[in-house]
Amino acid sequence: MVLGQNKPYLFSYQIDSLLSVDSTNYKFQTASWNFSFIGDYKKSLEVKDLQFPNAKPSTPTQEQIEYFKKFKAIDARKAILEEAKKTQILIINEAHHVGLHRVYLASLLEDLHKIGYTYIGLEALSYEDTLLNQRKYPVLKSGFYTKEPCFGNLIREGIELGYTIFPYEQVYSDSIQKNFGREKAEAVNVKKILDQNPKAKLILYCGYDHVAEDTLKNFMGLPMAGQLKKLTGINPFTIDQTALTEYKIVGSRYRQLMNEKKDVLFVDSNSTYFNKASFPKAIDCNVYHPSSECINGRPTWLRRKNTKFIMLQEKVTIAYPYLIKIYLATDDIAIAVPIDIIELKSPNEKVASLILKHKKQIAIAENNKGEQQIIKLN
Repeated sequence: MVLGQNKPYLFSYQIDSLLSVDSTNYKFQTASWNFSFIGDYKKSLEVKDLQFPNAKPSTPTQEQIEYFKKFKAIDARKAILEEAKKTQILIINEAHHVGLHRVYLASLLEDLHKIGYTYIGLEALSYEDTLLNQRKYPVLKSGFYTKEPCFGNLIREGIELGYTIFPYEQVYSDSIQKNFGREKAEAVNVKKILDQNPKAKLILYCGYDHVAEDTLKNFMGLPMAGQLKKLTGINPFTIDQTALTEYKIVGSRYRQLMNEKKDVLFVDSNSTYFNKASFPKAIDCNVYHPSSECINGRPTWLRRKNTKFIMLQEKVTIAYPYLIKIYLATDDIAIAVPIDIIELKSPNEKVASLILKHKKQIAIAENNKGEQQIIKLN
């Protein structure tokens, strides 16, 4: 069992306590996920790096410095949209502890929908949630990573824009899919959507190396993207967000050579995209996101045209520590994935909550004693 799966939103001291007794090889990954679930982006990055206790800050080699000189930065959104027009399938990956990756895809959805994309396949989505598209918001049983508010908001926004959201993970109870192996099974499941809708344009959102189009020298073999290309004959546009992702210690040497203030891709004089941060994996491009800046304890990339920060701490009267969860007024709060979660440990902390603009919402504060307080928001 993954720690925190039964009660997904833990207090930080509970996460630390679980981490101290966890003997599994992936304990730091688990802790980073749990911190991301409660909106602590900084801590999720810090804990993930503990996976590499002897790591030192990455320094680019002279060869990398010389190679990268031939590339220039271009606007990532414009380039991705142009490439998306040329294909039927867009595949973009994430690091499972990085909410920024989910927010970035959400920021592309409206423009992608305008050029014909109508399906979003989520590797993280559970087959158990058969009512997702009718309900229009994710619930706790929708998946594991989907419990994270940024992921939940990605799903909410996709459905609101008119996308059909579908799962494509391997069906582990199916003997045929078991024989396929995970990567081929995922591709087969995506192909079923195309078989039913031959002209449909699909966005696929996956973890890490599933975005690669060639055979890897590890347990994965030919990843999902490569399997799908082989099965359908469609050449997808593949985008990696993980190789250049923000980090505290462990990260790409190439990121040290980048200091852009917006989301960019890099191209050379032949209009070839920079993808060497993922080398030797065959992925079309590496997207760069600038280093996060924070306001009132929250990364500014959370603020978009449909969201804003508010301070609720002065309205809460229950004892510290407590979590503040934001829901739409129409959500079933017993099962819904919150729009936002923050933790307040003491009166000395000032942490903003994220809400959606022009939507009726409520905030629920709950402390470690089980005390709750409901705050209606305008």
